[in-house]
Amino acid sequence: LVFLLDISSSMRKEGKLDLLKASMIEMVGVLREVDKITIITYSTFAKVVLKTTTGNNKEEIISIIQNIKGEGMTAGATGMKLAYRHARNNFVKGGNNQIIMATDGNFNKGNTKIERLVSKNKERGVLISVMGIKNKPEHSQDMQKISTLGGGTYLHIDNYMVSKEILIQEIKRNSTK
Repeated sequence: LVFLLDISSSMRKEGKLDLLKASMIEMVGVLREVDKITIITYSTFAKVVLKTTTGNNKEEIISIIQNIKGEGMTAGATGMKLAYRHARNNFVKGGNNQIIMATDGNFNKGNTKIERLVSKNKERGVLISVMGIKNKPEHSQDMQKISTLGGGTYLHIDNYMVSKEILIQEIKRNSTK
């Protein structure tokens, strides 16, 4: 699993980043030793904040999540390219090779080839689901399109009660081990 997190300035508004962190921390509790996760953030630049690790490193994962701060512009296309590269490099045959992108939908596509990137990687066995964090309806359509093209699911999260279960359900839906 590769988590691709939008940490741009827009995510600081309306508690979006706090809601994202809470959902991810909730998810950490159900990770298994066999689960491998990577966390990539993007704002003005994209970077790996947690190299691929196993689900039994819960304290490290939670610490990384808690220390994420929002700032900068939104380079969504750059983040997606980096996430796909890590997903392909850590591909598990028969496993849950999935990117879960979390954004409020205000991502600067910056690259008109996103749809091609998503489709090509779906063919290679890497799916993408998009979590819309308190997003506006006009952004939902783009996020749904990316999820559909990428063989994943669009997940709308607008409050903590919904977030507690939705991320866990999405991961379980694609896990086969």
